[in-house]
Amino acid sequence: MEFAIYSRKSKQTEKGASIQYQIDCCKKYVINYFGEGHNINIFAEEGFSAKNKQRPQFQNMMLLAQQKKLDYIVCYRLDRISRNVGDFAMLIQQLSLWNTAFISVQEQFDTATPTGRAMMYMASVFAQLERETIAERVKDNLYYLAKKGYWLGGTFPLGFVSERVVQNKHSYCYLVQNPDEINIVKNIYSLFIEYGTLSQVKRQLKKQNICTRKGNEFSLTALKEILKNPVYCQADNKVRDYFLKEGAEVTFTEEQCCNDYGLMVYNKRNYTEKSAPRQNIKYWIVALGKQKGIISGEKWVNIQQILYRNSNQNTEYKTENQYALLSAVLYCENCGQKMQPKKRRNHQKKLTFDYICRGKLQEKGCNMQNLLGKQTDDSIEKTLLEYIEKNEHFYEIWKKWKSEYCYKKYYEKEILYFQKQKQNYIDLLGNKYISDTVIQEINIKIEELSKQQKILQRQKMLYEKQQHNMQQYYYSTFRMLWQKMNITQKQEAIRYLIKKVIWNGKEIKIVLTENFL
Repeated sequence: MEFAIYSRKSKQTEKGASIQYQIDCCKKYVINYFGEGHNINIFAEEGFSAKNKQRPQFQNMMLLAQQKKLDYIVCYRLDRISRNVGDFAMLIQQLSLWNTAFISVQEQFDTATPTGRAMMYMASVFAQLERETIAERVKDNLYYLAKKGYWLGGTFPLGFVSERVVQNKHSYCYLVQNPDEINIVKNIYSLFIEYGTLSQVKRQLKKQNICTRKGNEFSLTALKEILKNPVYCQADNKVRDYFLKEGAEVTFTEEQCCNDYGLMVYNKRNYTEKSAPRQNIKYWIVALGKQKGIISGEKWVNIQQILYRNSNQNTEYKTENQYALLSAVLYCENCGQKMQPKKRRNHQKKLTFDYICRGKLQEKGCNMQNLLGKQTDDSIEKTLLEYIEKNEHFYEIWKKWKSEYCYKKYYEKEILYFQKQKQNYIDLLGNKYISDTVIQEINIKIEELSKQQKILQRQKMLYEKQQHNMQQYYYSTFRMLWQKMNITQKQEAIRYLIKKVIWNGKEIKIVLTENFL
């Protein structure tokens, strides 16, 4: 018979059963229950979590099973394969279709028997329940510590370090000021109150040779994070009222408000999502901290209002938009900054736009003359089209660009994958050994897969429609194709063909990319 032994360790540490120990236990089980002389394939990997379904060795093993080249898959414990009940149930169903049985050595389960299958489903359900209970316990403990104003860990904010204290045989961390760094933070707040813009604060810090912990210049994002962080704010009535109006959970009373302490905020970010985005204030837990605050609640709240107002004035530069063709490639010759498209209304009250040097917008001393946006786009577009129609090598250039943006096969592959996944879950619902909990999870999975599949199908239809327009190129001129493109397609084409467009105040110079050379 053909056996596959799968062993996994999420981290390369001494804790838990080692890879070799898992393999030895599985081999011993095979010999004891099936005798010697069988072919045993080893699939082992370290550093991969059970959440990761794209584990290389796991995928190789499943490929053999799909080809019906395995009679048994043996692992040391259930959670070496998966920690999710729905995923695990689907895996067992797939293996059953491929005539491959699954054995868990430690739990003594064998899916070759009905009892073994039923017990395995039950064990996986209880294991997931235990993990979720532990996670909930940890979350509750963190919530309790946050309400008490303790530091919950991670990189401490600029101006502070953490200190550990022991109370009633339990140790906790809280923040204390770092004298050198806290003066930098005070300076940042003072500069923003004086100048009112992040760019001006950055400029003043550069003049004063003030850098980050790592010796780098402060970025606008870093400055904004410091100014938005409540950890520096004194826990007074003004800031308490502000957070209550925003819907946050404030854990201290009006009587507890004082200027001696700062704030601690828990649940600012959603760590269940990629990149942990900042959450709406209504999800925050605002507590009385153990550290000293450095700015009054009134000033801090005013700063938040200024930051919000500035963010809505469209002063930040964006190269992606639906009206300016050259926003990614147009530069000022005087200072080297990009020319930013900025909307305005003309004398007829119609919306138009200009290209304005960023150095001028950010008051860096540049006095470059503005460019009329629509007229400039039309001029560059005309020049580019005329040049392209005279360039005998352009056919090959354009074909290359098209191939680099060809996603049709990708969409078809992804749609087929989601269809198979959905069908596997649907087939799984017919298994009489599945509990109501597993059925509920499977139905949720099916719904999620259906949504993802519909999104991909819409994207594929849109892509095919765009490709149909692009194919007109082979039957007519590039000029006709250009007219059929939307603004996003034109921007992509310009980025591919033009390296820079330089404005010196009198004339425009076009620098082509290497694709034309």
